[in-house]
Parts: sequence; C-alpha cells; structure tokens
Amino acid sequence: MNSHNQLAAAGFEAARNLPGIGEHGHSFRVLARANAVPGQLTLATELQHAAAALNYSHLNHKLGNCCDLSLAQHLAAQCSLPVDLHLASAPDRGVLLAEDGHSYVYLDTRFEAAHQLPHVPPGHKCGRLHGHGFGVRIVAAADKASVNDILLKAWPPLFARLNHRYLNDIPGLENPTSEVMAAWLYQQLQPALAGLAWVEVRETHTAGSQFDGENFRIWKEQHFESAVPFNDEGLYTGHSYLIRLMLQGKLDTVMGWVLDFGDVKERFKPIYRQLDHNPLDKLPDIQGSDNASVAEWVHGQLKSRVPELARIDLMSTPQHGVSLSWHGDMRWPLLFGQ
Repeated sequence: MNSHNQLAAAGFEAARNLPGIGEHGHSFRVLARANAVPGQLTLATELQHAAAALNYSHLNHKLGNCCDLSLAQHLAAQCSLPVDLHLASAPDRGVLLAEDGHSYVYLDTRFEAAHQLPHVPPGHKCGRLHGHGFGVRIVAAADKASVNDILLKAWPPLFARLNHRYLNDIPGLENPTSEVMAAWLYQQLQPALAGLAWVEVRETHTAGSQFDGENFRIWKEQHFESAVPFNDEGLYTGHSYLIRLMLQGKLDTVMGWVLDFGDVKERFKPIYRQLDHNPLDKLPDIQGSDNASVAEWVHGQLKSRVPELARIDLMSTPQHGVSLSWHGDMRWPLLFGQ
C-alpha cells in the first residue's frame, strides 16, 4: 500500500531576542509533510496562514519561548494533522520535528577535497581523480545536543582531517563513495556528539547519501517542465517540477554504494523523457494530472527498474507537492526544493 503525504513550504521574516545572542532577525523557511486526508484543509494553506501570522513580527511578543524548537512546535500545532516539520532559521542550521514526537537539531557544513573510486568499471568518470565541494548535514537529538555542540566541538577536528585532502589516503576512506563517507563520518562523530542521529553527504546539489548507524539511504533529483490541465474548458497551465527519488538498500561492500547515482539517472531517463516538455494528462495509463497521480505513475514505471526505490517526492511549485512512500516511510531528509 502506497502512503500519500502532502508536502508544503512557506517562509517568513521575523525578529527575536535569544539569551546569549541578543536582538536579531531571520528569514525563516518551513517545510512540512502530513498525511493526505480527503476533505481536510490543505497543508499548504494551513502552513501559509501560520507563517503569515509571524511575518514581520517580533517573535518574543508572539511566543513565550521563540527558540528554533519552540517555534517549530508552534507551527506544527497550527496544522490540523500531525506533521513532520523542518524549520531553517539560517541557511546552514535549523530543527527537524517528527510527528512521533522526536526532535532534532542539524548543521549543514562543507569541505573541499579530491577523491577517486577504485572499483568502478574502466571508463567510469568517477574512476578518474576529481574533486567536490562536499556538503555534510549532521543531525542530533535536540534534547542531547545543540547546533553549537556540532559547530564548535564535533565538526572542527573532522574538517581539519578532510578539507583540501586526497580522501583515498585517509584510513577507512580508501573507497570514498558518498555512502562510505556518510558511514565513516557517523562513526567518527558518534563518540564526540551526544545524540547523533544521522549524517548526510552530498557530492552535488542533486544527489546525496544518508547513514543513521544502521540504514543507508540515497537520493537523486531532477527537474522537468510540463503542462497540466487548468480547467474543464480544456485550457492548460504548466509547472517546473522537482522530483526526488529516494532509495534504501544494503551497501554493496565491493562498490561501496547502494546504487550508482549515474545508474539511477540512467534508469529514470526513459520515464523522464515522457515527463519533460509534455502534457502530463496524456501519459499512457495515468489516472490524473495532480501531483499524487503523477507520482503514482512514476512509481509504476520505475519500480521494476529500481527495486531499491522507497519514496518519491514531487513538487509542482516551491510551496506545493506530494510525498509517496511504501514499505514503511523513510526517515528524513525532507529537503527544500526548487
């Protein structure tokens, strides 16, 4: 049984005064996910109303406590359904609030390094010496760690070991795929960071890997431009869609990955060609042109090609989308789109 969830995003500008920091302001971003229930007010409408009530306000005058976690809890309480909620108070940090009650703090950081993958087939581009600006997200339980614990204590020693290095020379990173790196970072961080929940590594803006101490998850995203019916008179409108394919599986101990990101893109290519620059209601056997129907259609086309597929997120605009999952939902990432 596939589980349909609404995805919605909103933003607001606000000031606040926090102990030890003082008076300051933010451009807050919020992304939420909730079960799709027929007849319910849409999550996007509720989230936008909640954000609008805080826009250009002083949060201390609105809330008794306006730290990131309290603010996320306030926004979640404005939604009629239980939600997973991601609040970013700055481009590199924020909180994650799960509908099961667990809450997390995270820091996004990066380092610059070179590597090559020694076990790929001859001619594979990743077998050549190359490099990336690697993105890293470190996530910890909010009741056990703070962003400063990550930023000032746990991360600096690892940054010194990784930045401007040839990763293959570091013990444990002889085959430095993003999955291997996520697991290595998790193992290195665990003794230094209480409540470590998971680590994500991104080699590019469109692909990444996650490791939570037990499970490996990867994602690959693409954009496509499509038309959809606008009304009953036969008029069309269009969207720039973002689709994110999320996979979960066992690590290939030789190759060091769940699946090559390039293979994910290649397997998706025949489906992408049908989506991009086409009217979505004309796709063969599609049940409708709404986000949920398109995501279901993609799943039907892709499930035999990518058996590791565990979730599809589809955003038709930066504020509206759907999350389709099966075999039990994955943990985060909930990623801001577009």
